[in-house]
Amino acid sequence: MLQAREKWSNDGEGAEVVAFPRATADARREFGRNEPRTPIRLLVDLHSEEIGPRWFRGVATLAALFGTAFFLAPGFEPFLASRVAATTAAPIRNAQLSDLAMGMPAKIEENAIPKPVGVLAGERDGVQRINGDVAGGLYWSLRGAGASPQIAADYLKAIATRIDVGEVAPFDRFDFAVVKGRPGEPDRLLYAGLDRAQYSDVQVMKWTANGRTEWFDGSTQPQASGGLMAPVAGRITSGFGNRVHPILRFSRFHAGIDFGAAWGSPIVAAADGQVVGASWTGGYGRQVRIVHDGGLMTTYSHMSAMVAQAGLPVKQGQVIGYVGSSGLSTGPHLHFEVRDHGRAINPMTARLVSRPVFEGAQLAAFKARLKQLTSIPMKPKAPPATTS
Repeated sequence: MLQAREKWSNDGEGAEVVAFPRATADARREFGRNEPRTPIRLLVDLHSEEIGPRWFRGVATLAALFGTAFFLAPGFEPFLASRVAATTAAPIRNAQLSDLAMGMPAKIEENAIPKPVGVLAGERDGVQRINGDVAGGLYWSLRGAGASPQIAADYLKAIATRIDVGEVAPFDRFDFAVVKGRPGEPDRLLYAGLDRAQYSDVQVMKWTANGRTEWFDGSTQPQASGGLMAPVAGRITSGFGNRVHPILRFSRFHAGIDFGAAWGSPIVAAADGQVVGASWTGGYGRQVRIVHDGGLMTTYSHMSAMVAQAGLPVKQGQVIGYVGSSGLSTGPHLHFEVRDHGRAINPMTARLVSRPVFEGAQLAAFKARLKQLTSIPMKPKAPPATTS
């Protein structure tokens, strides 16, 4: 390396330093630096422009702009036609809101049923009456006394027309009567009672008058009906009360409950009533409004399509529209509200109210039948044999 360095020094003594010549424009182009390109103009006159790359580029840009405008328009639903191809007015039986509020188990574990203390039972004229203590929860107490899952659920719904089931205390006693069904048919609940230690007792009986079958207690005061049905098959994603709005990002009163459901899922009327509105309603998007007896109104918002028409009556479980995300919404869901004379109330605890539909001779017959059921003699019931 030292020899190479010395040789380079000796050879450089006679070298001549030549300045690098200034590059001309042609030399720059040859060296690889081209002149600035002509800028692309987005403004294209399609009428006068010859068909070529610029003409096709202009057409594509115009189509993209129009497509974006149509897609963002509030009334444009490109994927709805296939979901609403066939609409039906047939009732769809969803769960009752009272079921969701009471938190009844979806799957019953027979081995987990506690046995209530002091269960009494009796039978007369094909009607069985059972009475027992509330122990380990009302639902499980009913099941432990021998009630089937359907009878226990019907009992809770009947009692819920008069009181909040959450108020039932461990020292209360339940009382119910069922009629045995024919072979292949389920048993039917006729009477539901609750002997409460701290509050007024509850006694309701299934009764039909003037074509209406409801739970009545024989009172001449306004009586509650069977309650509201869940308007869509889905889980509750947002409850009633104050919350942080998902779009506005500040605390705001949530006047209803939200159900998470797939786009196009059918929405049904929560109870019998008359449609008073079916239109676009600001941030609620497509909304259907139904009035019911007793000054109650239910609203169903953010629909993708509405089936119900203003001025027409609807039955509980009848399809009135389909789930969507219209209006001020972050995704497909149903916003469901219940208003009592204009005041927002919690849909989970709302009860429909109706006037008594019978009196005089019918009322006397009702009370006689109720006395007949509650007078069935009972004796201690032996607990069922456990299976291993």
